Amino acid sequence: MNFKKLTSGFLAILTVTSLILTGTSCSDTETTDSTPFAIYYSGMTDIGPSMNAKISAPTYIGATPADFTITKIILENESVNSESFVIDATTGEIEIKNSDNLAVGLYHLSISCVSNGKTYHFTDAVSINMMRPVPEGITVEPNLLTIDYADVKTSDAKAQVKTEGEHVSISKYSIAESGFKDYFTINANGEVSINKNYEGDILPGIYKVALKLQTEAGEGIFADAVTFNITSKPLALTYTPNKGKMEEATEGPTSYTTNVPTLKGSLEGVVYRIANITPATDKIKIDASTGVISVAEGHGFKADETYVIDVNVKNIYNTTEEADKVFEGVFTLEVVGFIAPIENFTYENVTKTQATPFTIAHTDAFKGDEVTFELGELAAELQGQLNIDATTGTITAKKGNTIPVGTHTVAVKAKNVKGEQTTTFTLVIEKNKNFFTTITYGNNLGLPEGNAFQYRFNSAEELAKTVIPAPKTDIPEGVTVTWKVQNKLNMSNGKVGKDGALNLANITWKDATCGMIMVTATAGEGDEAVSVSVPVFFHFAAPVKDVTINYTPFVLQVNPKTGGRSAAPTVTGADKSKVLMDYRRDFSYYNINGSESHISGMMKNDGKTDDFFMNQVWRNFYTAIGVKPNYGARKPMSYYDNAGSETTTLAYIDPADKSVVINPGKWMGEDKVYANGVMSGQITFVTDGASAGLGNGNKIFPILVWFDEKF
Repeated sequence: MNFKKLTSGFLAILTVTSLILTGTSCSDTETTDSTPFAIYYSGMTDIGPSMNAKISAPTYIGATPADFTITKIILENESVNSESFVIDATTGEIEIKNSDNLAVGLYHLSISCVSNGKTYHFTDAVSINMMRPVPEGITVEPNLLTIDYADVKTSDAKAQVKTEGEHVSISKYSIAESGFKDYFTINANGEVSINKNYEGDILPGIYKVALKLQTEAGEGIFADAVTFNITSKPLALTYTPNKGKMEEATEGPTSYTTNVPTLKGSLEGVVYRIANITPATDKIKIDASTGVISVAEGHGFKADETYVIDVNVKNIYNTTEEADKVFEGVFTLEVVGFIAPIENFTYENVTKTQATPFTIAHTDAFKGDEVTFELGELAAELQGQLNIDATTGTITAKKGNTIPVGTHTVAVKAKNVKGEQTTTFTLVIEKNKNFFTTITYGNNLGLPEGNAFQYRFNSAEELAKTVIPAPKTDIPEGVTVTWKVQNKLNMSNGKVGKDGALNLANITWKDATCGMIMVTATAGEGDEAVSVSVPVFFHFAAPVKDVTINYTPFVLQVNPKTGGRSAAPTVTGADKSKVLMDYRRDFSYYNINGSESHISGMMKNDGKTDDFFMNQVWRNFYTAIGVKPNYGARKPMSYYDNAGSETTTLAYIDPADKSVVINPGKWMGEDKVYANGVMSGQITFVTDGASAGLGNGNKIFPILVWFDEKF
């Protein structure tokens, strides 16, 4: 395996938060990739002193990534060094070694990789929270549970957390974060079992489950507390790719080797054997322990021959009658007469216009067979802006790319079994006469720049009289500009003038709610047109039962990866110390520039909105706690339904000061992409200090949450 070392200096327990990362933006001028690419290190990993751990290779959206490197480690905002982290450059798997010397604290790992010929850089790809171990005297009985794969969703097997004597008292139990955390569950009595509500496939394998336990000494980790061995005979065998080409031996010797296959089944005692080859040959071999198929030099194969390979796999769970079970046609090898070497690999120098789409192909003189192409090392300003077709070598940039004006050098690699070549060409970007980046509407709350554009009105009359002036922009003079407005949330009849001014006269007033519109300005026409879109928010601040609750700002801008907290609201018309608030119902999400699968709209419990983003995060919450999802329940965002375990929620209102708290890492769709949009939910309040009345309390929508990883 090809490993690269990661650096940092550490001590105690790791919580490795694994994130999906991809670029998003509100502006067409900032969109960089027409084919989305993202990596995701599944879940989190908690480890303790003397534990070694592996963070599985990431899943990904887009072309297969490779050449992984960990580029930086940050501890509490300081760059640090260590030998404890090693990344597999080919797969992205991360190994954690020598954890005894790792210090308590919050770490962030940045990672780069290459996909489809382009280098991607992911800042804070993995967050690591070092924890302490639990006190001595805690055990789990039994500490090994063996369950057949066929019975995994019906098994009642349990393990019990126990304490020796009375010196240790456990007040809270949870499964430690890992890539397989959701497979298991632990109840309030300390019983560990299979999570029967997990909707995915719990694959055969050995799972060492760590527990997080709250004792009088604080929260700690119980490493390898219980092992679940999900056993199975070999069920499926997959080679990726499952077809290959090799050249006949004419001018010199040739050989071939596949990648390591993936086996669905237990790896205990696994043995691979070629069961059959069509047509028959003894020149194709298989590694009995890894399953890698190979052809050595001196094979004598001729062009136009094709070999189809069947493989037998055994492990200790095969029954006698299954010992000769064969996976048929798992790999096909084609022999060709000649694979042309790479020749005449060049691109012409080109000039393009800023922020416009373009395509660049290599010259027609190029020669070569079975060639794959990739971009070479790019300057920072080109990273994430160029795509290359790995098969054709054609380079593209999307409309709205942010390649700066100037002269750039682009390196491209081409390779096949005969060798590889690297060439460069010059890309000149000329200024786009329509280019701009900024629309600024400001606010009427006295907030500094950097806050969302937001306006609060205290009456319908005040709203109807208001025209928000034309925004500040950096649109070049003399350029034709068109404006449009989209009414997104609790808004109708919002209008935008030819200069971008917003006319609010016909907007319908809705007491104690917030609304949002999207305003888009487009400068110019055709490929050189540039569009920028911004949200503008409104708060209709009417009192409810003579009580007014105002958050300032009333738009909480938050990074969903790291979470955050709003300002505390002001309360007039009631004793704030007796005011209780809780999220209750009518949860909506409006996608601004997020994943296409993050469908906008209000969540309902009727089966018709199950694909909506709000339903997705609701499912994520319930899956994590091992309970069947209830889309009509408030629990995922209720403090009072989760008192003492509020960190498990998506969000909640802190009863101490009524601020809204967004928990980190929760606002992610089932595609493992973080939210980029706005969430609204109804809040109820009472003024008598009695939380029992919140279910039928006074109803308000006083705050919106705007998610974006740039915040």
